[in-house]
Amino acid sequence: MDISISVRIKELRKSLKLSQVKLADKIGVSSASISYYESGGRSPDSAFLSKLCSVFGVNLNWLLTGSGPMFQELELIDPGFLGDTISIPVVGEIAAGYPAEMLYDTPYHHLDIPVSLLSFGPPYIIFRVRGESMAPQVLPGDLVICSEDWRNIDTNGKIMAFRCPDGITLKKLIDDHRHKTTLLVPLNSGYEPSIYTEDDPEIQMIGILDLCIRKYNVDI
Repeated sequence: MDISISVRIKELRKSLKLSQVKLADKIGVSSASISYYESGGRSPDSAFLSKLCSVFGVNLNWLLTGSGPMFQELELIDPGFLGDTISIPVVGEIAAGYPAEMLYDTPYHHLDIPVSLLSFGPPYIIFRVRGESMAPQVLPGDLVICSEDWRNIDTNGKIMAFRCPDGITLKKLIDDHRHKTTLLVPLNSGYEPSIYTEDDPEIQMIGILDLCIRKYNVDI
């Protein structure tokens, strides 16, 4: 074992004003282990070092090398670093599967979104995704923010919100000019694309996908 690590473990414990028994209790090891680590008689494993850092906010670089401060230095973040926000209405659910009309009579909610996260121009609308046809890029429960202004943007190959004869849906737009067809293509290979020709009922673009918001580690 690097003797300097053993010295730093002891230095840390004294800085925390803890006995070997108290330190051991807080990180779930035996007091004998602490004694061995501090005397240099046993090398601490990575799990022990990781627990020291996570429980007490210790700087791992200091623990291993002696460089830098003993404790992690948290940097204060300016809450305005994302800039101005814009309030955008959540107008309904959008199908990532078979089209379905799920617009709310009035906006379900408004979300304040940092303008710096948006790539396209206003106005914007937000839909909650229902269905898996755009997985894994867009999943059920995601909130998709769509811009209603796609002027000067080549929309071919872009993910768009559409109003179809059967309702509204989120799909990748493919314009096949050679065959005079428009394809609404799912990203999930388990779903078939929808194909429209000039003779079919008109489809209407609602917006271009700009931002997707997703929750993790919770049930939607």
